Amino acid sequence: MTENKQKTECDRCGTCCLKGGPALHYEDRWLVQNNHLQLEHLITIRKGEPIFSLGAEMPEASQTEVIKMKGKGSEWTCFFFDEQEASCTIYKQRPLECSLLKCWDTAALEKVAGRNLLCRTDIIGPHDPLLQFIERHEEKCSLKNLGSLLSEVRQENSEQQAQNFLTDLVNSDLAIRTQAYAKYRFSLDLELFFFGRPLFKILQQFGLATREENGICSLAIDPSLPAARLGGL
Repeated sequence: MTENKQKTECDRCGTCCLKGGPALHYEDRWLVQNNHLQLEHLITIRKGEPIFSLGAEMPEASQTEVIKMKGKGSEWTCFFFDEQEASCTIYKQRPLECSLLKCWDTAALEKVAGRNLLCRTDIIGPHDPLLQFIERHEEKCSLKNLGSLLSEVRQENSEQQAQNFLTDLVNSDLAIRTQAYAKYRFSLDLELFFFGRPLFKILQQFGLATREENGICSLAIDPSLPAARLGGL
Protein backbone atom coordinates (compact mmCIF):
# COMPACT_ATOMS: atom_id res chain seq x y z
CA MET A 1 0.00 0.00 0.00
CA THR A 2 1.31 3.44 -0.93
CA GLU A 3 1.37 5.88 1.96
CA ASN A 4 -0.13 9.31 1.21
CA LYS A 5 2.28 12.03 2.25
CA GLN A 6 1.27 15.64 2.75
CA LYS A 7 3.07 17.98 0.38
CA THR A 8 5.54 20.24 2.17
CA GLU A 9 7.73 21.71 -0.56
CA CYS A 10 7.60 22.96 -4.15
CA ASP A 11 8.17 20.29 -6.78
CA ARG A 12 8.81 22.95 -9.48
CA CYS A 13 5.94 21.97 -11.74
CA GLY A 14 5.66 25.60 -12.86
CA THR A 15 1.86 25.75 -12.69
CA CYS A 16 1.79 28.86 -10.47
CA CYS A 17 4.20 30.77 -12.71
CA LEU A 18 2.31 29.76 -15.85
CA LYS A 19 -0.86 31.33 -14.45
CA GLY A 20 0.77 34.75 -14.20
CA GLY A 21 3.28 36.89 -12.36
CA PRO A 22 2.65 38.35 -8.90
CA ALA A 23 1.15 41.67 -7.90
CA LEU A 24 3.73 43.94 -6.29
CA HIS A 25 3.42 45.18 -2.72
CA TYR A 26 5.08 48.13 -1.03
CA GLU A 27 7.62 45.67 0.36
CA ASP A 28 8.72 45.05 -3.26
CA ARG A 29 9.51 48.69 -3.97
CA TRP A 30 13.21 48.09 -3.35
CA LEU A 31 13.29 45.67 -6.30
CA VAL A 32 12.43 48.54 -8.64
CA GLN A 33 14.61 51.09 -6.84
CA ASN A 34 17.62 48.76 -7.12
CA ASN A 35 16.89 47.86 -10.77
CA HIS A 36 16.19 44.20 -10.11
CA LEU A 37 12.89 44.95 -11.84
CA GLN A 38 12.69 47.41 -14.72
CA LEU A 39 9.51 49.28 -15.57
CA GLU A 40 9.46 47.30 -18.82
CA HIS A 41 8.89 44.17 -16.73
CA LEU A 42 5.69 45.54 -15.20
CA ILE A 43 2.10 46.11 -16.27
CA THR A 44 -0.50 48.30 -14.60
CA ILE A 45 -3.95 46.91 -13.90
CA ARG A 46 -6.16 49.96 -13.51
CA LYS A 47 -8.92 50.36 -10.95
CA GLY A 48 -12.11 48.93 -12.45
CA GLU A 49 -10.29 46.65 -14.91
CA PRO A 50 -11.55 43.04 -14.97
CA ILE A 51 -9.11 40.66 -13.28
CA PHE A 52 -9.12 37.15 -11.85
CA SER A 53 -8.53 37.40 -8.12
CA LEU A 54 -7.29 34.52 -5.96
CA GLY A 55 -9.74 31.62 -6.26
CA ALA A 56 -12.23 33.49 -8.47
CA GLU A 57 -13.97 31.68 -11.33
CA MET A 58 -14.96 34.86 -13.22
CA PRO A 59 -13.16 38.17 -13.75
CA GLU A 60 -14.11 40.87 -11.27
CA ALA A 61 -13.53 44.61 -11.36
CA SER A 62 -10.26 45.44 -9.61
CA GLN A 63 -10.96 47.48 -6.49
CA THR A 64 -7.63 49.26 -6.68
CA GLU A 65 -4.71 49.89 -9.00
CA VAL A 66 -2.36 46.91 -9.23
CA ILE A 67 1.20 46.70 -10.55
CA LYS A 68 1.88 43.18 -11.81
CA MET A 69 4.79 41.34 -13.31
CA LYS A 70 4.29 41.11 -17.06
CA GLY A 71 3.62 37.93 -18.95
CA LYS A 72 5.42 36.62 -22.01
CA GLY A 73 4.02 37.77 -25.33
CA SER A 74 0.25 37.40 -25.31
CA GLU A 75 0.37 34.92 -22.41
CA TRP A 76 0.30 35.60 -18.65
CA THR A 77 3.21 33.22 -17.96
CA CYS A 78 5.54 35.15 -15.65
CA PHE A 79 8.22 37.04 -17.54
CA PHE A 80 10.93 35.58 -15.30
CA PHE A 81 9.88 31.94 -15.46
CA ASP A 82 12.33 29.72 -17.36
CA GLU A 83 10.08 27.00 -18.77
CA GLN A 84 12.93 24.76 -19.92
CA GLU A 85 14.54 24.71 -16.48
CA ALA A 86 11.23 25.12 -14.61
CA SER A 87 12.89 27.78 -12.50
CA CYS A 88 12.69 31.46 -11.56
CA THR A 89 15.46 33.59 -13.07
CA ILE A 90 15.23 36.18 -10.25
CA TYR A 91 14.68 33.76 -7.38
CA LYS A 92 16.98 35.56 -4.94
CA GLN A 93 15.27 38.88 -5.66
CA ARG A 94 11.72 37.54 -6.10
CA PRO A 95 8.69 39.60 -5.01
CA LEU A 96 6.82 39.10 -1.74
CA GLU A 97 3.95 37.05 -3.18
CA CYS A 98 6.39 34.60 -4.77
CA SER A 99 8.21 34.10 -1.49
CA LEU A 100 4.94 33.39 0.33
CA LEU A 101 3.33 31.18 -2.29
CA LYS A 102 2.84 27.54 -1.36
CA CYS A 103 0.37 25.77 -3.63
CA TRP A 104 -0.41 23.28 -0.86
CA ASP A 105 -1.11 26.01 1.71
CA THR A 106 -2.18 29.46 0.47
CA ALA A 107 -2.89 30.93 3.93
CA ALA A 108 0.18 33.21 4.00
CA LEU A 109 -0.52 34.49 0.49
CA GLU A 110 -4.18 35.11 1.28
CA LYS A 111 -3.18 37.32 4.23
CA VAL A 112 -1.39 39.80 1.94
CA ALA A 113 -3.52 39.47 -1.20
CA GLY A 114 -4.88 42.87 -2.22
CA ARG A 115 -3.19 44.68 0.67
CA ASN A 116 -0.46 47.31 0.70
CA LEU A 117 -0.14 47.16 -3.08
CA LEU A 118 2.23 49.31 -5.09
CA CYS A 119 0.77 51.84 -7.52
CA ARG A 120 2.41 53.93 -10.22
CA THR A 121 2.91 57.01 -8.03
CA ASP A 122 4.96 54.86 -5.61
CA ILE A 123 7.39 54.25 -8.46
CA ILE A 124 7.21 57.34 -10.68
CA GLY A 125 8.79 60.48 -9.25
CA PRO A 126 6.46 63.44 -8.50
CA HIS A 127 8.23 65.53 -11.16
CA ASP A 128 8.19 62.91 -13.91
CA PRO A 129 6.69 64.69 -16.97
CA LEU A 130 4.64 61.60 -17.88
CA LEU A 131 2.69 61.94 -14.65
CA GLN A 132 0.51 64.68 -16.16
CA PHE A 133 -0.51 62.33 -18.97
CA ILE A 134 -1.27 59.53 -16.50
CA GLU A 135 -3.42 61.86 -14.38
CA ARG A 136 -5.32 63.09 -17.44
CA HIS A 137 -5.76 59.51 -18.61
CA GLU A 138 -7.30 58.53 -15.25
CA GLU A 139 -9.57 61.57 -15.34
CA LYS A 140 -10.78 61.17 -18.94
CA CYS A 141 -10.68 57.37 -19.25
CA SER A 142 -11.76 56.06 -15.86
CA LEU A 143 -12.82 52.42 -15.75
CA LYS A 144 -14.94 52.78 -12.60
CA ASN A 145 -18.20 52.30 -14.53
CA LEU A 146 -16.89 49.67 -16.94
CA GLY A 147 -18.80 46.84 -15.29
CA SER A 148 -22.19 48.52 -15.56
CA LEU A 149 -21.49 49.64 -19.14
CA LEU A 150 -20.62 46.08 -20.16
CA SER A 151 -23.90 44.95 -18.64
CA GLU A 152 -25.90 47.68 -20.39
CA VAL A 153 -24.35 47.05 -23.80
CA ARG A 154 -26.18 43.71 -23.88
CA GLN A 155 -29.55 45.26 -22.99
CA GLU A 156 -31.77 46.45 -25.83
CA ASN A 157 -33.09 49.56 -24.09
CA SER A 158 -29.65 50.94 -23.24
CA GLU A 159 -27.36 49.16 -25.72
CA GLN A 160 -26.63 52.09 -28.06
CA GLN A 161 -26.04 54.63 -25.29
CA ALA A 162 -23.61 52.33 -23.49
CA GLN A 163 -21.87 51.46 -26.77
CA ASN A 164 -21.47 55.17 -27.60
CA PHE A 165 -20.02 55.87 -24.16
CA LEU A 166 -17.55 53.01 -24.49
CA THR A 167 -16.60 54.22 -27.97
CA ASP A 168 -15.79 57.67 -26.57
CA LEU A 169 -13.68 56.06 -23.85
CA VAL A 170 -11.76 53.96 -26.38
CA ASN A 171 -10.97 57.01 -28.52
CA SER A 172 -9.96 59.13 -25.51
CA ASP A 173 -7.75 56.31 -24.27
CA LEU A 174 -5.96 55.99 -27.62
CA ALA A 175 -5.66 59.76 -28.07
CA ILE A 176 -3.86 60.31 -24.74
CA ARG A 177 -1.52 57.37 -25.36
CA THR A 178 -0.72 58.74 -28.83
CA GLN A 179 -0.04 62.24 -27.48
CA ALA A 180 2.26 60.90 -24.76
CA TYR A 181 4.13 58.70 -27.23
CA ALA A 182 4.55 61.56 -29.71
CA LYS A 183 6.27 63.60 -27.02
CA TYR A 184 8.37 60.95 -25.23
CA ARG A 185 8.75 58.05 -27.72
CA PHE A 186 8.61 55.26 -25.13
CA SER A 187 8.36 51.57 -26.00
CA LEU A 188 5.18 49.49 -25.97
CA ASP A 189 6.52 47.73 -22.86
CA LEU A 190 6.68 51.07 -21.03
CA GLU A 191 3.24 52.04 -22.30
CA LEU A 192 1.78 49.00 -20.51
CA PHE A 193 3.27 50.26 -17.27
CA PHE A 194 2.36 53.93 -17.73
CA PHE A 195 -1.20 53.41 -19.03
CA GLY A 196 -2.06 49.72 -18.68
CA ARG A 197 -3.72 47.70 -21.42
CA PRO A 198 -5.54 49.68 -24.14
CA LEU A 199 -9.27 49.71 -23.48
CA PHE A 200 -10.10 48.16 -26.85
CA LYS A 201 -8.00 45.12 -25.85
CA ILE A 202 -9.92 44.77 -22.60
CA LEU A 203 -13.26 45.01 -24.41
CA GLN A 204 -12.34 42.15 -26.74
CA GLN A 205 -12.71 39.83 -23.74
CA PHE A 206 -16.38 40.80 -23.65
CA GLY A 207 -17.20 40.27 -27.32
CA LEU A 208 -16.73 43.90 -28.41
CA ALA A 209 -14.71 44.42 -31.57
CA THR A 210 -12.98 47.66 -32.64
CA ARG A 211 -13.16 49.04 -36.14
CA GLU A 212 -11.08 52.01 -37.26
CA GLU A 213 -12.01 54.45 -40.01
CA ASN A 214 -10.22 57.77 -40.68
CA GLY A 215 -8.44 57.50 -37.34
CA ILE A 216 -11.67 57.09 -35.35
CA CYS A 217 -12.54 53.82 -33.61
CA SER A 218 -16.03 52.42 -33.36
CA LEU A 219 -17.32 49.42 -31.41
CA ALA A 220 -19.65 46.63 -32.38
CA ILE A 221 -20.71 43.39 -30.75
CA ASP A 222 -18.83 40.64 -32.55
CA PRO A 223 -20.51 37.22 -32.21
CA SER A 224 -17.25 35.51 -33.18
CA LEU A 225 -15.54 36.85 -30.03
CA PRO A 226 -16.11 35.09 -26.70
CA ALA A 227 -18.13 37.26 -24.35
CA ALA A 228 -16.79 36.76 -20.83
CA ARG A 229 -19.07 37.70 -17.97
CA LEU A 230 -17.93 40.09 -15.28
CA GLY A 231 -18.45 38.71 -11.78
CA GLY A 232 -21.20 40.37 -9.79
CA LEU A 233 -23.20 41.44 -12.85
